[in-house]
Amino acid sequence: MEYNFFGPTKIAESLRAIAAKFDEKIQENAEKVIAKYQASTDAILEKYGSRLKGKTVALMVGGLRPRHVVPAFKDLGMELVSTGYEFAHNDDYKRTTNYIENGTIVYDDVTGYEFEQFVKGLKPDIVGAGIKEKYVFQKMGLPFRQMHSWDYSELIYGVLSY
Repeated sequence: MEYNFFGPTKIAESLRAIAAKFDEKIQENAEKVIAKYQASTDAILEKYGSRLKGKTVALMVGGLRPRHVVPAFKDLGMELVSTGYEFAHNDDYKRTTNYIENGTIVYDDVTGYEFEQFVKGLKPDIVGAGIKEKYVFQKMGLPFRQMHSWDYSELIYGVLSY
């Protein structure tokens, strides 16, 4: 079993999938929770989505993060141009392909230099990667989201001032 609590679409899907394993009362309560937060979720998506729609994202993360965070970027109307892993299993790649569009570049265990070259060529609007990549892209003037150690106070910290 794998659930995803990144982004409103996947949160709702995961709550429903978990509730489906229980009785109707729990399923009804899950729907109430989803409904309770729908208006505030819609307001956030409208507030940030209008500025982020069509913006592009390049990721370089590990494990299951690509398949978990890509739908959250899609909820904001953003497009993934590339993603990759610092470490992954064959299963990670197979499962990630369900979340990316045809033509999205997928790289495996690239060096910092190689990732920098991908970003220079693809010209994404925001980069999501680890702490060691953070400063390179900030020096390039690119908005950056540190994706490995959730060290910021808000999930969308990297795009608030975009």
